[in-house]
Amino acid sequence: MGLDVRPNLIIAGAQKAGTTTLATRLAAHPEIFMPPEKELNFFSKSNWYMEIDAYLRRYARAGEYAYRLDATPGYLWTDRDDTRFVEIPRRSKPAIPDSIRSLLGDQTKILIILRHPSLRAISAFFHQFRMGRLESKDRIRHLPRKFGIVDIGFYSDHIESYRHAFSDDQIQVFFLERYAKNKLYFDRIIFDWLGLNADAVDPANSGKSKEDSNANFRIIYDQGVLAFKDGLGQVRRLKAEDSRYKKMLEIEPPIVEPEDIEFLNSAYADEILHMHSLYPDLAEIWSMRPTLADY
Repeated sequence: MGLDVRPNLIIAGAQKAGTTTLATRLAAHPEIFMPPEKELNFFSKSNWYMEIDAYLRRYARAGEYAYRLDATPGYLWTDRDDTRFVEIPRRSKPAIPDSIRSLLGDQTKILIILRHPSLRAISAFFHQFRMGRLESKDRIRHLPRKFGIVDIGFYSDHIESYRHAFSDDQIQVFFLERYAKNKLYFDRIIFDWLGLNADAVDPANSGKSKEDSNANFRIIYDQGVLAFKDGLGQVRRLKAEDSRYKKMLEIEPPIVEPEDIEFLNSAYADEILHMHSLYPDLAEIWSMRPTLADY
């Protein structure tokens, strides 16, 4: 009987909350394998069960590793009963946590890293522009149902979906606002949770974390709005220098206005209070009403 090559460590999200940095830092451990493609999006597919062999082939040589990592931040976006912020008719999506459990088993470790939902939504908005899905005139407040920009930020519902599928000791939740300030400390906590020796990581490798593609955007807060520095000029430079931006439309990029952050803060008011109750220390780092200057 061959070695089990199924992934047993999932970074489930959230999108635009530091998953790229977290994944590459964890993959620097000699006992953790991650395929070259970070986001496989396997369990996000409605017919994932038809592609199991292709999925596992990505891990074919990783059977001797203690952990095989699938870092797909889209896995956190689960279906919710509240449909105010999803497109209608809603596309049928698989029950991602249940799908993960059915193929990978109930001992799979689930890592979740989160960011203030209003600020994450702004980052997601700029990401959608990078993907060529937005035009100059678009504003967050006019796109409440599009692309999960808003819906993904209702973290408590998405986490609850995972708690229905996995026991609490299989799930760890972290917050980007803290992780970014002390990565080594939180890396050690994660390695201890995984039963790995944190000192086995070569310090030279642990510092080579990849940046999220949005990190190359130069966003400025000017005259009360968030905007691309140099506007179309920045767009042209990015498209010329980096293939990750090839889908981005060569137009003046959209901006984020005060009305957008007010819309987000209002939409998330109850959610933030609920997250404060679930994670009491969160009140110290997640304001009820962040401003555009906080981005």
